[in-house]
Amino acid sequence: MVVHIISLGLTAFVLYLSAPGTDLFSWHPSLMTVAFALLLSQAIVLFSPESSLLLNSARSDKIQLHWILNLFAFFGTMGGFLAIYLNKEIAGKNHFTTWHGRFGLAAVIGTMITALWGLGAKYSSSLRSIMKPINIKLYHATFGLIVFCLGMSAISLACYSNWVRRRVEGYFWRIMFFTPIILAVCIARQVTQSYLPRVAKPEAPNSEIQERTKKK
Repeated sequence: MVVHIISLGLTAFVLYLSAPGTDLFSWHPSLMTVAFALLLSQAIVLFSPESSLLLNSARSDKIQLHWILNLFAFFGTMGGFLAIYLNKEIAGKNHFTTWHGRFGLAAVIGTMITALWGLGAKYSSSLRSIMKPINIKLYHATFGLIVFCLGMSAISLACYSNWVRRRVEGYFWRIMFFTPIILAVCIARQVTQSYLPRVAKPEAPNSEIQERTKKK
């Protein structure tokens, strides 16, 4: 539940600050935060036994919702990236000159790679001759977590921008800076301690379980 509160709280706060639609730039922080802090985080914790809102749902339903959330996150990321790129072009400013911009660019590129790898995970059975389905899913989950952490790092580094410093001061600035880091740590812990081990060592098929039960 903590993950959801942090995710929603951070997203709501940034939306309040950016007031999306007031100008071109406003779409950058709003879309990026919705994409990473809200949609992508929810897409990841769907499979976590600690934070999933669909804990008792079928895995097929979780996978379908995971795809939907990631699809909207992808469009949000592309929209947020396009907004800041065009805004800098119009203003005649250089691109990716700050650590925020560089981490953000890495997160955007990683999002595109993860999306392609997600296609491989979805159709892993068709790629069996190239790579084991288990490895495809394991790499997809691992790389997705790395991309999420890059996105959270970019949000934290955005706190050093003039745009944020003009709007947020004192304790609110500290909260905005540390919240993405805390969210990244919480999700990373859940993924590495609960989800990744289950992917690397999947449960035995029902037939094998029944045979083991009979032997006992």
